[in-house]
Amino acid sequence: MQIEKLGPYRIGKKIGKGGMGAVYEAVHEEPGQQVGLRVAVKALSPQLAMAEGFRERFEAEIESLKKLQHEGIVRMYGYGQQDGILFYSMELVEGDSLEEELNAGRRFSWRETIQIGIQICRALKHAHDHGVIHRDIKPANLLLTPDERVKIADFGIARLFGSTQLTSAGGVLGTADYMSPEQADGRLVTEKCDQYSLGGVLYALLAGRPPFRASTMPEMLQMQRFAKPEPVRRYAPDTPEQFDRLLMQLLSKDPADRFPNVLVLGRHMEAMEKALTRPIEPEDVDADVDRPASVSGEMGIDAAARFGDEASNTLEAPAVLPIESATGEAPSQIYEAPTLALPVEGSEATTTEEPAPEPLRQDSRFITVDEESRRQRERALDSRWTLAAQLAGLLAALATLVWGGWYLMQPATSDELFEQIMTTIQQQGADDLRVVSRPLKEFLARFPEDPRAAQLQAYREQLEFQKFERQARLRARLTDVGGAGPLERVYFSAMAAAKQDPARGLAILKSLLALYDPAEATAHVESSDYSQLDDQQRWLFLARRQVAKLQAQVNRQAAAQLPALRERLAAAAKLQPTQPERARRMYQALIDLYAGQTWAREIVEPARRAVSENAATAVKND
Repeated sequence: MQIEKLGPYRIGKKIGKGGMGAVYEAVHEEPGQQVGLRVAVKALSPQLAMAEGFRERFEAEIESLKKLQHEGIVRMYGYGQQDGILFYSMELVEGDSLEEELNAGRRFSWRETIQIGIQICRALKHAHDHGVIHRDIKPANLLLTPDERVKIADFGIARLFGSTQLTSAGGVLGTADYMSPEQADGRLVTEKCDQYSLGGVLYALLAGRPPFRASTMPEMLQMQRFAKPEPVRRYAPDTPEQFDRLLMQLLSKDPADRFPNVLVLGRHMEAMEKALTRPIEPEDVDADVDRPASVSGEMGIDAAARFGDEASNTLEAPAVLPIESATGEAPSQIYEAPTLALPVEGSEATTTEEPAPEPLRQDSRFITVDEESRRQRERALDSRWTLAAQLAGLLAALATLVWGGWYLMQPATSDELFEQIMTTIQQQGADDLRVVSRPLKEFLARFPEDPRAAQLQAYREQLEFQKFERQARLRARLTDVGGAGPLERVYFSAMAAAKQDPARGLAILKSLLALYDPAEATAHVESSDYSQLDDQQRWLFLARRQVAKLQAQVNRQAAAQLPALRERLAAAAKLQPTQPERARRMYQALIDLYAGQTWAREIVEPARRAVSENAATAVKND
């Protein structure tokens, strides 16, 4: 469907497309101050809006951009909905992204790179101070204006500090080439993830390539988690050693090894730039004759401390991010690409209470950011007139509070307890029953004769098994299992193997269950008499639960990777008649990469047979 108009904008050509919608060039047509203004409009189609998570992420992107008013961040003008299409408008940046500059063959000097890094730090400081983590800093999301200023774009997967609604630790979002180890590992996302990604971008500007290269997504994620990048001076020999060390610090696998925040990082780079460009006085040269690199020897992690007074106000300057100066009108093109964290101490996110955002309605509407700010100010003014009414209602509220306290002190009835337990389980599931532990125990203790007690007793026994399972996992991590019994030792071995190869751990657990006759253990479990189960029966029950989890994990892993591997195997077979040596290398690569993965046997075994047949044919021909 061709979109012709959204809100006050006449839609023109499509200039970008990504995971959450399309971006169009547009012109403001309705009368007003912005008539004739060229903008970029990002739209989420009705089909995507109905898909799980897309509407929430799109609205979260709008909420992120509404918070941010900075020359280093693409500005949002307004947002709305029309004919089921969610959209927002933003400035149209006349310039290429850093990715397009790199693809065109441009290589950045270390001075250009450090200036770009300083600009990005200023913009990220503004975002972090307002509680927003970008999470996808990469060259494609960094736009370079004609006067060499950098603007950060695409907050499509940005995360608000303290938000738990969209994604959490355990989810992987972002671009793999520049993804932090925390994101690759599904761990907690903090502002230091943006530092790691920025380090990768600066590395790419100097080297013309990202810190790591891999042929598959899993391989890239593995490298981001464990591999050490080569020094950037290998690709850009003119890079000062101090800058090389700074990049290695940003690319540290442990977030604690990076900088405390982007404010400190930006000041450090400013001080480093001044030190590296400062002319060396003659007496300094004479004094340092015996030293191989006077500047390199002095600069490093302590540079910010030595030059901190000079740069102390640089990042606190107004929201203008020029390399030299910022003049002219604000440019206008946006490029599309794709937890619980604490707010930055001392930031606006921790000191300012913002009013709740207006939800996007189903009817057609459009509101500018300036208009929404005006409405918020009017609401704040109106609230003063309601202060008297609020004070008048305070006494009534206090009376209600006293009555409510008395009511809450009364013990809950059996119906209230049962409804609380079942509602919580329906909403949160039965995978962790600790959330209903207290009301569950209270019901069974106070109402043992209630007909519903038998149903809740089953949940009580499941709660005890979950406690046993947690204790087992804790023992596996923290204790030496050398003195454990044979069943327990095999279980721990299976769990250790499952970390590297879930299929191997699954095979061990299945053998364990076959050895100890799991059918008999199951009969005890179903008897609903937890007190009569011994430790062996509990271990067998725990092993059965892990078998189900590992089987699902292996199935997902195979489903994700086997189709691509089958295609490579077929490609090698097709090359075999005409290019046997090339086919042999492909077969050998499949063996080298996946020989240790039990789920990939259907790929590895044919590859081994093909290599053996090639070797036999070669001997026969000789």
